[in-house]
Amino acid sequence: LTDQAVSNLVRDTMAPVLRNNATVRGDLLELTYADASDLDAVQTAAASAFAVSSAGNEAISVSGVFVSGKTVTLVLDRDVAGGETLKLSYTRPPTGDEVIQDAAGNDAASFTNQAVANLVPDVTAPVLGSATVRGDKLVLTYIDVANLFATKTAAVAVSAFAVSSAGYAAIRVDSVVASGKTVTLTLNRRVNSSETVKLSYTKPTTGDEVIQDTAGNHAASFTNQAVDNLGVAYAYASSHSHSSASASAPRDFREPNVDNDAASDAQENRAVGPAGAATGDGNADGIQDRMQTAVTSLSVTTSSHASSPITLVADSQEGKVHFASTARIISLEQKALPAQTPQTLEAPIALTRFQATLKTAGSREAFSLYVDPKIGANGYWVQDSTGTWVNLASSPYGGKMVNEGGRLRLDFSITDGGEFDTDGRADGVITASGAAAQLSIIGQTSDVVRDGFWF
Repeated sequence: LTDQAVSNLVRDTMAPVLRNNATVRGDLLELTYADASDLDAVQTAAASAFAVSSAGNEAISVSGVFVSGKTVTLVLDRDVAGGETLKLSYTRPPTGDEVIQDAAGNDAASFTNQAVANLVPDVTAPVLGSATVRGDKLVLTYIDVANLFATKTAAVAVSAFAVSSAGYAAIRVDSVVASGKTVTLTLNRRVNSSETVKLSYTKPTTGDEVIQDTAGNHAASFTNQAVDNLGVAYAYASSHSHSSASASAPRDFREPNVDNDAASDAQENRAVGPAGAATGDGNADGIQDRMQTAVTSLSVTTSSHASSPITLVADSQEGKVHFASTARIISLEQKALPAQTPQTLEAPIALTRFQATLKTAGSREAFSLYVDPKIGANGYWVQDSTGTWVNLASSPYGGKMVNEGGRLRLDFSITDGGEFDTDGRADGVITASGAAAQLSIIGQTSDVVRDGFWF
């Protein structure tokens, strides 16, 4: 006999295991699983079970899922450019049979921030987007789907840069630092707010110590680039005591605030981000928070008088900010809870009140708040127009909660002039107060029948 089928009487109880080789080319992202049998091609996970992120670039969503053999292919809503760094998460639905599984019905496990190998070659060089100066720091921001090659860019000779300021003392560059998509030049003196500064960069003709992205594409030279002089801005440093979670009066000194947002450089330099992020990068996008107007980090005080770091991101895309974003957080502070707060709301860091400016008045803005998961928050709770506490970081309100590298990220959206914008005006400024807190439902019943309880 030849090729006689053999019945295997050993029951398959081993779940498929994701191999560490997720890849993307164009708009197709492929996952390969290891398993004794093939995957179930009929009953598989819905597109909504997957989340794709590309730090600092246009958002990506999954529009289709196809299974063949041991491969899951996700169809994305746009092509991925060469050099983009993608991460993929899969959340196995808690109910139903629409999950990634093998032919025997063994479910594959969830995973978070799986690295994806980009098979599209990056052949596009970084392009200078803006140049700003404040004090003795001149910052170049580049437009590129990839980050800059930090070590080689930082090794560029200071002689490659020439700074001019007509009518003022000469300026030279003392040092070069690269992070994310920015190059920061430290000057030998502070620039006066009235100076008109220009910058030139001459790419070295030999060697590889030039401004370049992680794929090795070299940025071009430029001459007499106008530099936006932001003057010298300061933010008052404040301390908080939390017997009632109220902020104390500002101290009588000021601290530098390079990005002119809601927190001083010193506060933002102490930011704690997800695992793997450098100190001072609260949302782990590779750019220091003190250099981003749409990202603000500070420390608040818990009800047990401990310090707890928080990071707020405006114009958020999975906790990151698009490089072309113009959003700015103009205030972020800790406030006491209202007197009529229900006893079932446990808010160790009380309220966070913030204001943010938008590009378009009346638009809907996405925010992310990073907090310490140890505070036990099960949502971002705000009061609606009836005074009921609702969770904006929940599905009915278009939000969600994500555990990102040991930090809890609360994603929520607010419409300018809408119900949760407390200034009530569609004026390009959102003012809101909410609590990263735990609302207990033990012994409670829902007042809103159509929504029930959401976490």
